[in-house]
Amino acid sequence: KFCWSGFTMKQREKLAAGLLVLLFPVILLVSMMDAFGPSSTQHHRALYNEILPIIYDENEHEHIKRMKATGDYGECEIRPPVFPDHEITPTFSASYPGSGAKMTWVLIEAITGFSTGDDFGINGAHNIVSIKTHYPSSEGKQMAANEVVPRAILLLRHPLSAFPSYYNYLYEMENKLENHSTRAPLEAWISWRDANFDKEIENWRRFVEYWMDNYSPINRLVVSYEKITDDIMGAVEATRIAEFLSRSKGVVTCPPELIACVWHKVVKYKENSSSNNEGRRLQEIPEIPAPPTKEELAKYGIDPSQFALSDPTNPNSHRSGPTYTPPYTKQQLKDLLSTLTALLERYREEKSLAPILVGYIDAVEKRGES
Repeated sequence: KFCWSGFTMKQREKLAAGLLVLLFPVILLVSMMDAFGPSSTQHHRALYNEILPIIYDENEHEHIKRMKATGDYGECEIRPPVFPDHEITPTFSASYPGSGAKMTWVLIEAITGFSTGDDFGINGAHNIVSIKTHYPSSEGKQMAANEVVPRAILLLRHPLSAFPSYYNYLYEMENKLENHSTRAPLEAWISWRDANFDKEIENWRRFVEYWMDNYSPINRLVVSYEKITDDIMGAVEATRIAEFLSRSKGVVTCPPELIACVWHKVVKYKENSSSNNEGRRLQEIPEIPAPPTKEELAKYGIDPSQFALSDPTNPNSHRSGPTYTPPYTKQQLKDLLSTLTALLERYREEKSLAPILVGYIDAVEKRGES
C-alpha cells in the first residue's frame, strides 16, 4: 500500500508525474493486447495451450512397460455410456475411412461415460460427447461449422493401411457380409486399388488439409492409429485424448490413474478376457509403419527432442479370410510419397502432425526399396 502522507502538494505532483511516465508502457501494452489480441485480456488469459505430443521417456513410462510385462493394468469398470442430463459441447472425432474410427469412438465413451454419435445418425441430438465423421470423404456428411462444434480430434492412419481397411468395409457391404467380419480376397483388393488409388490419395490429402486448416492448434488434437495401438504409448495417447475432451463444456473424464486400464480394456480387448467390447474396432493389418527415428526427423529439419519416439505393436487382424500384406505398385508408392512430402512441406511447423508424416514417408520409402 502506497501512502501519500508526509509529502507537500508540489512533491505529490512531481511524484504522480513520475509514476505516470513509468506506468505508460504498461498501459500501452495492455491496450495493444486488447486491440490486436482476443476481445479482452481476461479471454486472452483463459485460452488453453495446444496439447503437444508426449515425449517418450524410458524412465517416465517405465510403469506402463511394467503393466505390459505383467498384464496388470489395474482395476476399472467400463459401464454402458449414457446421454447426460446436462448440456455438453460435442467434439468432432474425424478420421479417414478405415483408420480406427470405431475403436476411438468406444475409447471416448469409456473415458467420459457419455454416448457418442456420428454425422449421419445424431438426428439433432446435441448432448453427445463426440461426433464421429469421415468428412470430407464420401463416407462423411458436412455438418455445422466450428462455431457450433469448437474442437476436433483428427485421427490419422497410414494410407498404406487405411486404404485396404476401407476396401474391406466396402467389400463386406457389397457382398452383404457382417461388418468387420471378412477380409477381401487379394485379387479383389488389387482390382479396386488400381481403379481407385489416385482418387483415394487425393481424398486422403483433402481430408488432412480440411481438418488442419479449419481448426486451430489449440482446438485440434492430432493422434495416430499407430500410436493409440502402441503397447507403451497407447495409454499415453489416451491421456492426451482425455485432457482434450475435458476442455469441452460439461465433460468430465475418468481419473488419470485409470486411463491405462480403460485404454487396455478397449484397445487391447483381445488380451483381456473380461472385456465386453467385442467387435467394436476396425481390423488391423500387418506392417503398421513405425514412427520416425531421431535421424529421420532431423533429415526433414524437425527438432527430434520435441516428439515422442517409440516402436508400435503389430496386432493381428480381426477379420477372417486370406492373410496378406496389401501390395502396391512402384508408381503408386511414388505418387503416395509425393503427396505425403507435399503435406509435410505445408505443415512442417505443426508439431503434432509433422512427426506422423515423417514416419509415414519413411514407411513408403522402405516399402519401395523392398
